[in-house]
Parts: sequence; C-alpha cells; structure tokens
Amino acid sequence: MKKLIIAASIVGIMFSCSQPVDYKAERDQVMKTHDLVMADHGIVVKNQMAIDSLLQNLGALKQRFPTLDIAREKVLMEEKVARLKAAEELMNDWMHQFEPDIEQKSNEEAAAYFKAENIKINRIDSLYKAEISASNSYLSAFRE
Repeated sequence: MKKLIIAASIVGIMFSCSQPVDYKAERDQVMKTHDLVMADHGIVVKNQMAIDSLLQNLGALKQRFPTLDIAREKVLMEEKVARLKAAEELMNDWMHQFEPDIEQKSNEEAAAYFKAENIKINRIDSLYKAEISASNSYLSAFRE
C-alpha cells in the first residue's frame, strides 16, 4: 500500500510538471491590471491639474488660508506634481514597451514574458495607488 501511494505521488508530480503553461491566463492577468491602472490614470491626471491650478493661484490660496506658508506649499505642490508625472511616465513607458504579439515566442516564453510584465504592471499599480492617496490627502486640505 505504501509503495502504491509513493508511486501515485511520483506520477502526480511528474504529471503536474509536464503540464503546459498557459500564456493566455498570464496575458489576461496583465491586461486586467492594465485596465485597473488606466482607470486610475484619470485620477492621476485630475490630481495633477488640481495641484497645478493651486500653483497658478497661490495669491488666492493665501487669501483663503492666511496662515499658509506659500513658499513651503509651492515646494510641496511642485513635488506632488513631479511624483504624479513620474508615475504617469512610468505607465506610458510600460505601455510603449509592452509587446502583446507572441508569434515569435513559444508558449513557455510567452508565459514567462507575461509573468514578468505582470510584475511590472503591478508595481506601477501600487505606485499609482500610493501617489493618488498622497495627492488626494494633500488636496483635501484645500477643499472647502
């Protein structure tokens, strides 16, 4: 009985190792994450524009918030905009470099490629979420 269990385990392990990797599942996951990031892209751009608007109207901001250190806020705003733009550029670079065409790749090569791309797009997603959260928090101080 013990030998039968061991033999069945070995066959099971060999069978699981020989299963072909499905690149389509990997590609679909990349595209799902891409779609989520693109939905957040609008928020990134909106927050950039909102902070840029504050930068363009520092005088009016000082009137609304007389105790505000405008010089310090200007530096903070420029940093926030730069971080949002950097996240946006990272996404743009990824999209320009992403190659969904797999005609010249084997199934395994395509799966490995899409796994690597999934890691990249997930990092961008995390960055987008962090920058959106930080910029939303910053902008909330200036909302009426």
